Amino acid sequence: MINIKYYVFLMVGIFLSMGLGMMIGITLENHNIIENQQTQLIHQIEDRFVNLQTEATQLKMELTSVNDQREQLHELSSLMFEEIIQNKLSSVHVGVITFSQQSSMDDMLDFLRFTGASVESALSLIPNTHIDSEKTVHAIQQADEFISTMIQELVYNMTYGELTPLIEEAEGLFINSYIRQYSFPVDAIILLGQGSSTLTHDKILIEKAKEAGIIVVAVESGQVETSNMSTYKTLGISTVDHVESIYGRLALASVLSGHVGNFGFGEDALDLLPSPLFFVYDSMEPNESVSEGGIQ
Repeated sequence: MINIKYYVFLMVGIFLSMGLGMMIGITLENHNIIENQQTQLIHQIEDRFVNLQTEATQLKMELTSVNDQREQLHELSSLMFEEIIQNKLSSVHVGVITFSQQSSMDDMLDFLRFTGASVESALSLIPNTHIDSEKTVHAIQQADEFISTMIQELVYNMTYGELTPLIEEAEGLFINSYIRQYSFPVDAIILLGQGSSTLTHDKILIEKAKEAGIIVVAVESGQVETSNMSTYKTLGISTVDHVESIYGRLALASVLSGHVGNFGFGEDALDLLPSPLFFVYDSMEPNESVSEGGIQ
């Protein structure tokens, strides 16, 4: 006779086997689901990567096209700029003055040569230069008085187209001359502004030039940290900011041909460029029509 314990163990074994089989089946099924999900995610990432590669290729092609167009526009603008200003100022005599050694004098002179303007004098007057020689300062006791006298003497030289002994003696001490022709009186003085450090001497030059009836055009590059354009404007002279740009060069050429006003990108500019850009004057006259806000 079969013992009842045998049946009990048999049934328990059967149920345990069934339970174990079910657990193994569920585990395998979940493992397949995870693998499928991972496979789908990998495919999605690959598709996204391919799309990004395609977009990157298209963007590179568009960037190349934009750069090509930019280069073409730059070449065209440079060509038109040269055609417009070349020898445009062949009848104009100018002087160029700055009170700093940091000014871009060479670039300005290259530009003026291209316009055909006759540069009678181009110089840097450095007020803080130490004097070892006594021959230049023998008649003047105060430094401020000396600088004011020097500026007045320079304006006299440019007004009458001659080199006075005082300025000749000062060369190499206070004055660094780039050009010293003094063959003709100048029609205008270009003041290369260098910010607040030169403002005091800039004002003296503007005052002396006005007394002599000479036009002063104050220009600044876009690199000047503290612009004096608002002050120049209130002093009633024409101004051009960002003079190193094509717009600035065009504006300066236009002002030297006879326009008056405040031009450039700065907040004190009234217009980007004069309009019309050029017209013919019989002669250049000093700025006379000045409102409280500047030249109109």
